[in-house]
Amino acid sequence: MSGCPNDTLRIGLLGCGAISQFAHLPALAKARGVRLAAICDGAEDLLQTIGRRNGVQRLYTRYEELLGDSEVDAVLIAAPDPFHVPLALEALQAGKHVLVEKPLSDNSVDCEALVRAVRETGLKLQVGCMKRHDPGIAYAHEFIRDRLGPVFSVSGWYRDTSFRPAIQETLLPPLLNSAHSVRPRVDPKGDRQRYSLWTHSAHLFDNLLFLAGPIRAVTAKLARLDERFSWHGVLEFADGGVGNFELSVKVNEGWSEGYIVHGAGGSVHVETFIPFYHRPSMVRAFDASGALSTTPLGEHSNPFKNQLEAFARAVREDLPPSPDVYDGLAVVRIIEAVERSVTSGERIEIPPTVRPTDASR
Repeated sequence: MSGCPNDTLRIGLLGCGAISQFAHLPALAKARGVRLAAICDGAEDLLQTIGRRNGVQRLYTRYEELLGDSEVDAVLIAAPDPFHVPLALEALQAGKHVLVEKPLSDNSVDCEALVRAVRETGLKLQVGCMKRHDPGIAYAHEFIRDRLGPVFSVSGWYRDTSFRPAIQETLLPPLLNSAHSVRPRVDPKGDRQRYSLWTHSAHLFDNLLFLAGPIRAVTAKLARLDERFSWHGVLEFADGGVGNFELSVKVNEGWSEGYIVHGAGGSVHVETFIPFYHRPSMVRAFDASGALSTTPLGEHSNPFKNQLEAFARAVREDLPPSPDVYDGLAVVRIIEAVERSVTSGERIEIPPTVRPTDASR
């Protein structure tokens, strides 16, 4: 990896908000093969405080200065969703690899521009769906790929709890804020229905893609009770399987996420936990060939740390990042299809995401 001492990926963090304070900064302090080289945030008071706390001296209030720093190999973009694509495009154009928070964008047209930029620059872009790097979900993915055979039935659910604020207050340090933080012209959280769908379903649909493959159509419905939302739908997978999903925000019970996949060779059940617990998903995998059920013991693991280490390996060893820009585009297209289906009441076909062949990479 050219210009990186000791094969260490030098990362510039863009954004000092909640996800950086609660997840990315602690992960950067522990991840192997990466180093936090610089921080950028438009709020200088917050920037200085976060810089001191993390022992970082290269601090920037202007993004172009971060991108011009030769000591930075890659940028971790932890800014509000509407900024993801323009900031990632600038980074790629400046010759920096990119790890960008999910969802990749709030529309597929912008994602397509980012796909073109990744192809043109040959740089790495990884989307921050860190649950792929949860050891339990990674095990389930490998079991399904290697031993399950054709998949015919898939279920996935994600139920965010109304008690999340109390849980996070217990688990996490107090959040530092600034009156000078840079915010989008239109607050994405102003439309609670749309924000709830986009911010939470990005994980749900990325995991469904990771476990069961591409989705070609969706039919969805929405129930709303004041500021509570519940999306339910039927998913048609490209390989012929059929699935269902539920996304509920918020429920008056504990937080819950899980997946069930049935194939010709067995089945997989996955129970996933709030990522701040650093607890791998519990998996029960049944192999029909030997009538054997397996539950691997998963070590405690920080998925945010794991995704950083995977990103560094992708850059260092020229490997495909996971999830990559094509996965990010596929997820955005699914979310758009859910919105259209809810509005129209119709089945919505999802354009396939076309990847370059291995030979053209």
